[in-house]
Amino acid sequence: MAKSRVLPAVLLTLLLAGASAGQAVTLVFEGEHYTWIKPSMRKGTDDGASQKGYVEIPLQRPHGEQEGEPFDDGSVTFKINIPQNGKYWLWARTWWYDSCGNSFFVMVDDMSPEIPTYITSTKKRKWGWVRGRQYTLAAGYHVIRFQNREDGAKLDQFLLTTAPEKWEPKRAYSETAQYLWQPEK
Repeated sequence: MAKSRVLPAVLLTLLLAGASAGQAVTLVFEGEHYTWIKPSMRKGTDDGASQKGYVEIPLQRPHGEQEGEPFDDGSVTFKINIPQNGKYWLWARTWWYDSCGNSFFVMVDDMSPEIPTYITSTKKRKWGWVRGRQYTLAAGYHVIRFQNREDGAKLDQFLLTTAPEKWEPKRAYSETAQYLWQPEK
């Protein structure tokens, strides 16, 4: 009789574990809650930004009218804890000044600064989501760095998600701050 109760309990546990493993993992981080910052990247405020804060590469004068080299390597870095292995899409909620102020370099872990990827979009002068690339990440701590590529670019939030490629964020989201590394006090 005891054996007949154990088997259904084990099957139920396996089914529940499988259901939760099939759900998308989405981690959301506020740009202004970085782990480290390097100038010229700086904090800013805007009522349209989530929690009214963001980070930016300040607009330089004169502002370029064509693509050129970044004027410095200002950046924000986040040390985050990935809860489970997976393929994560990176999305960034950004505000771009113009077509010469519409991108950031993105580096994950020890990715070489000589061959970074970047996020960019043609959306200008309004907050909106831009999809970056997909990264295969193991459970544990990882470092994500957004670095100057063009002046006038702002970062409100970014998220990492295992949701399908066709999924798109539609608004600002609540931060999952428990996955952001906190230094020991």
